[in-house]
Amino acid sequence: MHKMLLSFFIFLISLAALKGEAQNSYKLLILGDIHYTSRSYHPHDHPRKQKTINNHIGMWKHNSPELLTAARKQGWREKVNGVLQLGDLIDGGCATMSLQEKMLRDAFLELKKYFPKLPVYTIIGNHDVRLQKKDSIEPVREGLFPLQAAELGKKTLENGNYTFMRGPDLFVALDYFSPDEKSLDFLREALEEHPKTRYVFLMTHYPLFPAAYHNPLCLVPHYMKIAALLEKRREIVLTAHTHIFSRVTRTTSGGMVSQMCFTSMGVDWHNKRLIHRLFGNSLKEEYNWESFLEVARDDLADSKHAAVLLEDLHGLAISGKFTGEFFARKSGFAILEVTDQAVQVKLFTDDSGIPVRILDL
Repeated sequence: MHKMLLSFFIFLISLAALKGEAQNSYKLLILGDIHYTSRSYHPHDHPRKQKTINNHIGMWKHNSPELLTAARKQGWREKVNGVLQLGDLIDGGCATMSLQEKMLRDAFLELKKYFPKLPVYTIIGNHDVRLQKKDSIEPVREGLFPLQAAELGKKTLENGNYTFMRGPDLFVALDYFSPDEKSLDFLREALEEHPKTRYVFLMTHYPLFPAAYHNPLCLVPHYMKIAALLEKRREIVLTAHTHIFSRVTRTTSGGMVSQMCFTSMGVDWHNKRLIHRLFGNSLKEEYNWESFLEVARDDLADSKHAAVLLEDLHGLAISGKFTGEFFARKSGFAILEVTDQAVQVKLFTDDSGIPVRILDL
């Protein structure tokens, strides 16, 4: 009798543990830049960039809808709990504020058509504020913030800085495009207000660490200070902008910061090409961290701005070790899976349902 009671008691404890672990586990679908656009937002040709605009209009007629359809299908298969879109929701470049505002609103609603029952979280990218003749946050304030506020269960957003919790984890979205934003202070306060999280996920359009071999200069402002803040926590940076997939990790005596960069550009979506059918799809590694630094130093040797950046990176490097992979230019989407044991990213570059890479962060 005692053995039966003991076995039953152990069973109840195991069941409770499994239930608790299930509550702390979740999956999110991740999209990088999507650059939503159509000809309707450009009634007149751009004086300098019409070729690029036409290219992106073309991708939204075919490739981008196909990519999002594949992402929706995979999200349904894996029962994801939400969608993260990491900036450059739109292509921008509109001639008027009203057209830019409409583009932003339509783009967000387009995402909701693909994921109507899931919360969608987006952050501000450089194309979201880029008009034909100047940059402006006003279309974002009017067209995007009300929609994002509703997803967060809020009445309004003053800027693009916001947080949300998913299980025991904190997600922090940073806005460094609004004129009066104080993203570094916002991050510091968010970390102070949530001292006992399991993981912290920082969502930022520009990377914290260099994330592309062809354009290593575009980093989030205050990256040195942010890196110092984040190494004290189990922190993961989710970023975009570079139009390639990459993973970079910096390890110091104080901790580790992992960064994963994503891309969802339709122009680089090559689904079901004949060569893939014959030989399978893959995601080739172009550079590791050491070979990236050699390329960066060679390509940027004549740039004063680059020299300052590389000096700063040396300052980061001497206090910690960088490792990383920079992949060939292919586009797609990802599934982020978070459990008590691990944080894992599955990268998809077609609609086969088979990930081309599975990476631990």
